[in-house]
Amino acid sequence: MAALLFAFLLVMALAPTRALAQPADLEARVSEIFARSCTAVGCHSAPIPQMNMNLEPAQFYASIVDEASMERPDVKRVAPGNPSASYLVHKIKGDPSIIGLPMPMTGDRLTPDEIGLIEQWIIGMAGVDEARKAEAPKATPLAFPSWKVINIPTDRTLAKGNFLFLIAHRFNPRINDGYDALFGLDGSGIIYLHLGYSFTDKLLLGIARSNVGDNVEIYGRYQIKAQEAGGWPVGINLTTTGNWVSESRPGEDRFRPEALKFTGQLALTHAIGDRFGIAVVPGITTNPVELVEDEDLLVTVGLGGRWRFHNRMAVVAEWTPIVSGYTRTLTFGNDIRFDTAGAGFEIATAGHVFQIILTNTVGLTADQYLRGGDLDLLNGDVRLGFNIYRVLNR
Repeated sequence: MAALLFAFLLVMALAPTRALAQPADLEARVSEIFARSCTAVGCHSAPIPQMNMNLEPAQFYASIVDEASMERPDVKRVAPGNPSASYLVHKIKGDPSIIGLPMPMTGDRLTPDEIGLIEQWIIGMAGVDEARKAEAPKATPLAFPSWKVINIPTDRTLAKGNFLFLIAHRFNPRINDGYDALFGLDGSGIIYLHLGYSFTDKLLLGIARSNVGDNVEIYGRYQIKAQEAGGWPVGINLTTTGNWVSESRPGEDRFRPEALKFTGQLALTHAIGDRFGIAVVPGITTNPVELVEDEDLLVTVGLGGRWRFHNRMAVVAEWTPIVSGYTRTLTFGNDIRFDTAGAGFEIATAGHVFQIILTNTVGLTADQYLRGGDLDLLNGDVRLGFNIYRVLNR
């Protein structure tokens, strides 16, 4: 009996010491909560974390400890030693003082035990580890948050194991067709649906289809080199497509060899600070017009730019002049006579990018928009369109 009593008292004596000796384990458990509830859904992870708050394992300490909240700049995201003064705790508890919705906004809310763990972690902070904050990896410069400037590819890739869905639409009527065409919104439209999957952090493969010529596009993108903060200055990505004009025509085999095309585009991008991005994208297209025999290669050079003027909002623009190999043809019944160009307004947040576009082309697959557009921008001829990107996490 005495031995049992001694063992019990020994365990009770050691228990507080053991609890105080595990700050690293406590932080690891907090990091697991962030990873499951905040980063896996794409909200607070690179390259565009919501509210510029990155909760990935290597970044979360520097991103939240002693840093002002964007929603409430007068309150620290995490005030060391004081969870009741930490905006992060207010957000996960749904405190009435918060702006916007409680966190997480998607998935299950944190349990009381999980919230308690985060509060314990904050209480255990004796102060701010400035050296640790300074050693946090620098964010990779991001010239473009979308996977295309408008049509031409950018250098953005996708984390391994995620899906990318894109729906693009162009209204065929012109804005200056007036009220009878509801300023371009009435009439026929061109739709492009794309689904991609990232097999690695550098390799994205996908399949897409446009209703112009029933064009089926097999898509591949590989990141050769990323721009680095304070290091390598240019992002380099190779994008290739195989296009099959699968439209059935009288007297022609749907699987005829001349209905196959191939494109290659090398995206060279550079982020200037956190507000500007530029892109130069040389490209080639084989068999650009399937109805014409013995064509030369179509050679193009895409030029793109982005200016972020407020938080997640930006202006984007591109121009893709044809260097050689131009053949006058029709796309969706439109006479292709001009270089493809366009501009638009972009909203980018976490795994979602939305663009409203003014353009002179209806082409959406690579082999179509590289051939050119049908509207003369110098005469004020332009049509509306939009691109919607969504990252689908596992």
